[in-house]
Amino acid sequence: MKGLMKYVLLLLSCAALSVSAEDDFGGNISVELSKKLSKKIDISLEEEVRLTQNMSHFDRLASTLGADFKLIKKHLKGGVAYSALLYNEMNYCLLNHRAIATLTGSANAGNFEFSLRARYQATFQDESYGNSHKVNPKQIVRGKASVEYEFPQIKLYPYISAEAYYEVAKKDCNRVKYAVGAKKKIDRHNSVSAGFLFDDKLKSNIYYVQIGYNYKF
Repeated sequence: MKGLMKYVLLLLSCAALSVSAEDDFGGNISVELSKKLSKKIDISLEEEVRLTQNMSHFDRLASTLGADFKLIKKHLKGGVAYSALLYNEMNYCLLNHRAIATLTGSANAGNFEFSLRARYQATFQDESYGNSHKVNPKQIVRGKASVEYEFPQIKLYPYISAEAYYEVAKKDCNRVKYAVGAKKKIDRHNSVSAGFLFDDKLKSNIYYVQIGYNYKF
């Protein structure tokens, strides 16, 4: 645990040094509960808080209920999820609803795991305070490639990933996320993670420190 805290502090220091005046620095803090219903089905509930404006502004609360299904053992799985997204706007809170479908393929080579994930999401915006989406729902197709390495003796899993966003209405790929970090399995029920994410958008860039906790029943 001390090693993980040193890792988090190092990420914070690197992020603070790398952010320019035009960029933003934030944080993602998440807690997830998951349970295996059968050999092929897992369900999960996650709460995530997102901070922006140099960690001084509460930007979003995301509550996500999901289920994953193993299609081909150890190599292919599908998933569906629903997210309630509460955004903290200037004078009000805005609630959006998001439907998600995913398909993930993975392969192992020694201690390495390589995976590709395709995700479709449709976000329905509450129009009570106007609609910032020109098309409602806003549809995004996301493609993510990641590599994870396992240190079995200490149950540590460093990873690196890149994810591209394709907006269906605009027919444009206008956002890419790059992430690096590590997951630490404490015991059969508890695990923690820490990482750094660079959110590369057309108009602005945001650097995030990510901290997560997972409990498996």
